Amino acid sequence: MAADMEDTAMANTSLASSISTASKSKTSKESKSRELYSSTIGRPPFAYAQIEVVQNAKSQGSLDALQVRSYCDAALKQFLGATGGAMPLDLLKLDGNEFWVRLPREDMGLFAAALAAWSSVSRSGTATALRLRASGNWLGSLVRRSEQQAIWSDVAT
Repeated sequence: MAADMEDTAMANTSLASSISTASKSKTSKESKSRELYSSTIGRPPFAYAQIEVVQNAKSQGSLDALQVRSYCDAALKQFLGATGGAMPLDLLKLDGNEFWVRLPREDMGLFAAALAAWSSVSRSGTATALRLRASGNWLGSLVRRSEQQAIWSDVAT
């Protein structure tokens, strides 16, 4: 009869409570810190590109937004046809002969290929090309990379 009492006492103890008790004692001994917030960054909707306008003429005038947009539209239309002209581009910054654009992330590969394939020659014999200096999904990392290049070019001069 004593054996029956032992079996019933063990049967009343649930497995879940035993596991939770064991896990509480392990976590309290291992770590006193707690995670307050956790976040996963997904794919961003936009990509960013830094582009340089290269011309063979020595006296290159300053760029304006309309000229930059016409260069990009010409490159996209030549490479992709009428659908290339419909690609949404946002001009973020003009700086001398360089500019920054934002476009949908899925279109970045096509945009880079269009820039690489395009060159233009004006009636006065000036050849113009667009050179992709940097591109990526995060604007902050591109700006940082651009600043690092500027540091090394300043040292060389």
